[in-house]
Amino acid sequence: MRHLWMIVLVMTALTVTNLDFADAADKSTVMKASSLIGKKVQDTDGKKLGDIKDLVIDPVDGSISYAVLDFGGFLGIGDKYFAVPWEALQLTKDQKAIVLDVRKKDLKQAPGFDKNNWPDLSNPAYAVIVYEYYGVPFPDNDEDTTTKPQR
Repeated sequence: MRHLWMIVLVMTALTVTNLDFADAADKSTVMKASSLIGKKVQDTDGKKLGDIKDLVIDPVDGSISYAVLDFGGFLGIGDKYFAVPWEALQLTKDQKAIVLDVRKKDLKQAPGFDKNNWPDLSNPAYAVIVYEYYGVPFPDNDEDTTTKPQR
């Protein structure tokens, strides 16, 4: 009987410890890439534009260069990907969606690519076109582009 009580006490302690850890993780101010991938992207009026399919990381400084937005198509057929500068995106206050200040009709004209044929996203000429399209200043190498103000 004494062993049973010890097991119950240990299991209770582990459960309480795990709950505390989960609560602490939810209150963190950092974001995991896995929480961004798949997140809905909407325009400033709340209309859905697509979903985040991937994040493009600069291997030199570790910053996020682009979020890859999946837009259009049906059940993955005919959809198009867009490399959106990280600076062009804002997380909603409730963190349930990401806002991009572009209308759906304008996004159709944005520089995009086929999901099976990615461009060289490290090419400065491509980057200038993308950054200009979204109205985001091209980042300097010395500038930290990983943090953005909240709306």
